[in-house]
Parts: sequence; structure tokens; C-alpha cells
Amino acid sequence: MRRFLTEKRLWAAADAPDEERIRPHVLWLPHDQPQVIEYFTRVRDILDRYPDVITPVAEPDLHMTAQKINPLDGNGRRVDEQRLHDAAPALQYELSGLAPIDIEIGPPRASASAAVTDVWPEPGLHECYLRVRTGLLAAGLTLPPEETYHWGHMSAGYGLTDTDTPELAKRSDHLASELGRGLRPGSRVSATVSSLWLVLEKQHPDANTYTFRRIREIHLGRPRQ
Repeated sequence: MRRFLTEKRLWAAADAPDEERIRPHVLWLPHDQPQVIEYFTRVRDILDRYPDVITPVAEPDLHMTAQKINPLDGNGRRVDEQRLHDAAPALQYELSGLAPIDIEIGPPRASASAAVTDVWPEPGLHECYLRVRTGLLAAGLTLPPEETYHWGHMSAGYGLTDTDTPELAKRSDHLASELGRGLRPGSRVSATVSSLWLVLEKQHPDANTYTFRRIREIHLGRPRQ
């Protein structure tokens, strides 16, 4: 496993203002669905055995990213809390015609630099992704390039360091093995995406994690107010 927060992924230099470490996102948050929280508690129980290899995602920080938003809007203004509130009606308009999505999460696995769980089914999540992009662009926000096909996933932990010694490589292999079989039976969990959140997400390089502040909830299938 490799360190997750490499230079390529860092949002700001070490001496940059704190605001440079904050970026707007659209997230799905599972905290109103106890079965999902319990599922990730089981995953975290595995990750906690490998503190030299991986940093588990704390329960309050669990999320699935629906869309990243560039930190500056189409007019060059920083996207702050008020700017997200202003964008909410356009996003709500696009999601009003999309019914809540029943999903399955899992099984957990080790990727190159994280512990991840894929989210299914792909077609419904991709349609949601496209609608989110349409709403945000209509609101004057700027976005990263469109993905060919949206990858729905949740991260359970981020690689802490490059496992480039024999001992760390062995530990990384054991982690991957445990993730692959440790939740059986019950390696998947069902949930429903009924709303998304506009948030301000903050990167914490020293802690090897992300936190976020909820700004506005947008409900799927609810007419624009």
C-alpha cells in the first residue's frame, strides 16, 4: 500500500492559508442509516489492527463523494458557504426528478492507497452524478472534467505510508487479506440515497484524513421550493 495524501493529492502547500485546504463538495452521508454505520464499524475494527499502515476514517467523516467542486466559481469568486446556499436551488431542481436510489455497499478491499468499498448499482449512481453536474454548472460553479463513468465508492481508511520495507509489505498483505474475508458473512450492506449534501470539506495532511462541514441538504425526488 502507498501513502494516500501524496503531493499530487494535497490541496495546498504547508505554508498556505487555511482556506486553501477547504474545498466544496457534494456528498452522500450515511449517518441516518444505522446499518451502514455498524458495517463500517466492523471494517474499522480490522483497520485498527494496522495503525502503522492505514488511517481509518472516523464515523463522523464517512461519506461517498457525488461530485467535487472547484474552489473558484465561474466568476473567479471563492466558493464559500453563501455560494453553496445560492447554488442549492439549481441542484434541487435537477434532483427533483430523480427518485431515491437503493444501493449496496461492499465488500471492502485494499486499493493501491486506501481501503475502499464499491457502491452499486452503477447506472443509478451515474445518472445521479450527471444530474448533480448539470445543476452545479447551471448555478455558475466550475467542476473537474466529466468522468466517462462515475465510480461510486466509500473510503474506510487512507494509506498512511509507503509500505516499502519487508515488514510493512507483509503487514499490508495481511491487511488486504483480512479485508477480503473479515466481514464474511455480511460483506455487503444495503442503504438508500435519498439526499445529498453540499459541504465544505477540509483536508488534514498531518492527520491523514478529511473532515467536512454540512451546508445544505438536497433531497432526491423533492420538487424545487
